[in-house]
Amino acid sequence: MDRLLLCLQQWKFLNLVMDLLYNSVIIIIPMFKYFITFFVFLYFFCDVKTSYSQNTKDTLLKQNEHFSNAGYFSVENSPRKTLNFNIGWRFFKGSVEGAYKEDFDDNSWEGVNLPHGLEILGDNASGGRNYQGEAWYRKKFKISESERNARLFIYFEGIMGKSKVWINGKEIVSHYGGYLPFAADITDVVRHGNNDNTIAVLADNSDDTSYPPGKQQSGLDFSYFGGIYRDVYLISTQSVYITLPQLSKTVAGGGVFAATLSAKVNKADIAVKTEICNSEAEPKRTKLVTTIEDTDGYTLEQVSESKVIKPAETYSFNQRINVSGIKLWHPNNPNLNFIKTEVWVDGIMVDAIKTRFGVRSVKMNGPKGLYINGEPFNEKLIGANRHQDYVHVGNALPNSGQWRDVKKLREAGCNIIRVAHYPMDDAFYDACDEFGVLTTSANPGWHFFNFKNELFEKRLYEDTRNLVRKDRNHCSIIMWETALNETPQQPGHVMHNMHLAAHDEYPYPGFYTVTDIQEAKKGGFDIYYHGDDENVNSFIRECGDGNEVDNWYSQNAVTRVKRAWGEKALLDQAENISKTFSNLYGLPPVKLGGALWAGIEHYRGYHPDPFLGGLMDMHRIPKYSYYLMKSQISPDVKIENIESGPMVRIMNELTQLSSEDIYVYSNCDEVRLYVNGKVVGVQKPEKSYGHLPHPPFIFRNTFNFMSLKSIGRNRAFKYEVKVEGIIDGEVVAEHAKLYPLRSSALKLEVDDENMELVADGSDFVPIRAYVVDDNGTVKVLSSEKIHFEIEGPGSIINPMPVKSDLVWSQPLFVQILCLVK
Repeated sequence: MDRLLLCLQQWKFLNLVMDLLYNSVIIIIPMFKYFITFFVFLYFFCDVKTSYSQNTKDTLLKQNEHFSNAGYFSVENSPRKTLNFNIGWRFFKGSVEGAYKEDFDDNSWEGVNLPHGLEILGDNASGGRNYQGEAWYRKKFKISESERNARLFIYFEGIMGKSKVWINGKEIVSHYGGYLPFAADITDVVRHGNNDNTIAVLADNSDDTSYPPGKQQSGLDFSYFGGIYRDVYLISTQSVYITLPQLSKTVAGGGVFAATLSAKVNKADIAVKTEICNSEAEPKRTKLVTTIEDTDGYTLEQVSESKVIKPAETYSFNQRINVSGIKLWHPNNPNLNFIKTEVWVDGIMVDAIKTRFGVRSVKMNGPKGLYINGEPFNEKLIGANRHQDYVHVGNALPNSGQWRDVKKLREAGCNIIRVAHYPMDDAFYDACDEFGVLTTSANPGWHFFNFKNELFEKRLYEDTRNLVRKDRNHCSIIMWETALNETPQQPGHVMHNMHLAAHDEYPYPGFYTVTDIQEAKKGGFDIYYHGDDENVNSFIRECGDGNEVDNWYSQNAVTRVKRAWGEKALLDQAENISKTFSNLYGLPPVKLGGALWAGIEHYRGYHPDPFLGGLMDMHRIPKYSYYLMKSQISPDVKIENIESGPMVRIMNELTQLSSEDIYVYSNCDEVRLYVNGKVVGVQKPEKSYGHLPHPPFIFRNTFNFMSLKSIGRNRAFKYEVKVEGIIDGEVVAEHAKLYPLRSSALKLEVDDENMELVADGSDFVPIRAYVVDDNGTVKVLSSEKIHFEIEGPGSIINPMPVKSDLVWSQPLFVQILCLVK
């Protein structure tokens, strides 16, 4: 069993921090959570060859508790095989003649696994620092002789920009756009047995106005980080099979499409549309069995239907299922179920998949607000926007990273995440379903419409249909941005056609198109962003940032704060965001709520600085505003697997630069504060915060750094501040901080959010390193030089050495990041 040893060396103290074992990879026990961190990724390789015929057991994807594959979950003993096609690629950044040919020599190319970005980015990848241009990927693989009668498909979740795919020198598919999946039937171009097949992919993230978003990166509020940056699957089926939505020519067709027609208490009426293809030369009597199961596999309801499907044709089964005793999905109780689909021919099961499905109904009820499962949702929709990029790796975030982002934002108090400005990875929506986070899906676009090229408009309509097909089974999605974001110049007829196309693809209740009110009225959309109609529901898509910006050249704002700037800046940001929260909570029911811009810092194409106004920084480390938002959630809301309920948090670092006032964020009735075990006072929340449900607690003139001299001038001492959250007279939450003494050690924690690392060649996990004193208290003002080394089946991705005093050019609240793969 392999052992992975992670060694960190520091100028003053060379110490082995940990050497722990988790099967063939490392797992690290959390030690301390707070500000000064050194951020490490582990990106483990598993010993998996690319031979399909010899290594099916190694690469076959089994049902995962959290993530779908090509939109579905596996069924044990199903003839369908969905294989992880991420492993064992060759990569070259640049233009190459003849790289699509079978006999092309790629031995000098870099070996990579997917998801993959084109480069390892610096701490700041904004302002066009990323590569734009052609890049090539190649891979050899084998198809077993036993698969000679199978149908074979290649499925790409996402390649940035325009792409072409060849197999054995033959072009099989091209695609335009970086955010939607595409697939191809490769049955007739592959060879079987011991013969090698070669797949070649050209990925080009250059600016191109012929497809959405279309805008040049230099004018864009995000970046076109390139590569095959999402998962790739090789799918094998029998000759009678459930189709792929991306290849279906049927409106609202392809695969399995489930929609809740009505839901109340524990009953639901569900429509299930299933498209099956008979690729054989003779008709086949086909039986479709559809079963509603809970997550334990217990059958709640089952229906079946038979049909003779003609040769080389598809047929769509439309089934209605009335089910009782089912647990409905709700943001605060996100119960999920499965729809198991089995296809039988002549008494033999020829295909089977599962669709994870949250049974819920949604109604935008005008002045009455949002209704879920026939009942008013009495909470405001308060959340944040999210871009998909991640420090150093660009867009190439594995499924576990998508999942962690959603979990962190949910724990921050977000009951909605607005996606910006394109559809997210399937794993992101899987996580929203799992954690009860309402969300959106969006056509790729921002501030641009091409009036000079008819292809652009045509591709908009294609994107709209593919967008709905990709995300239609996700119960968390309640709004669909089919128009281009912040693009008032887009023609009204184009917006209306996109609205109609979306409803064509989702012809059931509970589907709502949305864009800014003026464009929405032109396009006939269902609801509005930034609306003022007393009878039409609206949502504030972006808030808490734009009005604070000095100008759109400099882009300085009190809400745009680097975490490294320390306590005062972080408190100022939180105080300003509290005003936004107050306004949102005071809205009438017709106005559903709003989303902060943005939940997480992100890179930008049009400005040399990243966006710095997030609740978390680029490394997903919370700022003070994160805990302010978290404290606004009712203590009565308790969500499984989410840190929720009563909370209390001290917003003071107890350093020589800290304020004498101690701010405390809590959703409790009262907060009691202790210093070294003695009660200093009990406070009620402040009264000057408008509609904010849970204003801060401020203990004024409580911490005086100079007074610490009287405790112990020439010796180490303990100085502790502790707070207790009190509801109805009972202590329900507490938090404590110690005054940091002399730096003496390093500590590491794995920031995995209880998502275990998977040795599949694609996964990584953040590891955080902290400079601490003898008590384990984080030294937030420490400035040290750290060197990372790794031994075993992994490697450091980002360049070494890493110097803490060069990160953001600030010693305050500094962080070091090291990527290990």
